Amino acid sequence: MSPVDGGLGADFELSLFTLMKLSQKVGLDAAGATPAEPFPELVSLLQDYDKRGRTGFEAANIEDRIQPKRWWAPAQSLIAVALAYLTPQGQVTAHSHPPGRGPRGQVSVYAYGQDYHRVLHQRMEQLALAIQDHLGRQVQYRIAVDTSPLVDRRVAERAGLGWVGKNCMLFTSEHGSFVFLGTLLTDVVVESANTTVPAPCGTCTRCIDACPTGALLAPGVIDATKCLSFSTQMKGSIPKDYRVAMGKRVWGCDTCQWACPENRKVCSSNHGEFNPTSELAYPQLLEILRWSNREFARRLGGTAAAWRGLHTWQRNALIALGNTRNPQSVPDVIPYLSHSRGELRASAAWALERIGGEQARQAVHERWQVESEEWVKEEMLWAVARYNSCTEEADLLRP
Repeated sequence: MSPVDGGLGADFELSLFTLMKLSQKVGLDAAGATPAEPFPELVSLLQDYDKRGRTGFEAANIEDRIQPKRWWAPAQSLIAVALAYLTPQGQVTAHSHPPGRGPRGQVSVYAYGQDYHRVLHQRMEQLALAIQDHLGRQVQYRIAVDTSPLVDRRVAERAGLGWVGKNCMLFTSEHGSFVFLGTLLTDVVVESANTTVPAPCGTCTRCIDACPTGALLAPGVIDATKCLSFSTQMKGSIPKDYRVAMGKRVWGCDTCQWACPENRKVCSSNHGEFNPTSELAYPQLLEILRWSNREFARRLGGTAAAWRGLHTWQRNALIALGNTRNPQSVPDVIPYLSHSRGELRASAAWALERIGGEQARQAVHERWQVESEEWVKEEMLWAVARYNSCTEEADLLRP
């Protein structure tokens, strides 16, 4: 045991200094700890959040989200860890122009490389074993990487890793908000940080002003159901109000992060696992429409962008194609009017309206005549209205 760890009269087994050293050895960029005590200060915040509408990604019960021991009773400490993901190559790619050859989509930086759930989980497992070896006793622990009801960014904030910005993301002083967070619950009593990092935001509201959908309602207040990152991952059809704002995004959104001045001076990540994978950063939209499940798994199976499956990506690609307004994509979009999934038929109809042209209108009108779902038919009414308008005009011109 290290001389700076808990000895006679100490109220902790593992010092913060030793925790940081062990975390560095296993390849983590930051670590801190806080007692596994409740977070009563979050009750009003979470209640307000729930009133605005849940995304389905959060736990339904607020008590589960504020009381760590409800999720895992043996917990004595919460160890918060961070892993930086904005590599030099990733930063260059994110700010470069998409390569040529057809319309391309855009993917959030966090999904460029290997699936962070696997990478971070593995390193947290190594950290837990390193703590066990250091203490010389069997250690109980549980690893959470987006898998617990706890609010990871608030755990990290209380553990001293950084501050929560006005865009509701956790910032570290070294790597900004480009970090993955994990929580290691353990029966080890770890020295607490006992300090909070003050947010340097001041009167700056650039992240709020930059949000394409106005999802950031006020400093630290978000309607997550309006966030484009959520929209690209949600089930079903994307609400009409957000489709144009999606632009060419097919997975995630980094707008509020790039707008933040604090993120302009961050240190790059040295974790090569998060370098851009092939053409993932700017995928070819027409290729996405042609992918089979096998091709989807081959290209994206090892990333954090694959969990919703192929149909979600194809829906997003249709919206992105609508926003490119590229007439050459019409022949590839039309087949989706007959897809078995309603959200894909609706997205195709919307995209064809945005692209325009007689071929697109005729295809949607023909599909409207046989479409069985009313909500999808509503997405196709534009083609019917234009058909009727053209028919009336033709009648007027007849002698």
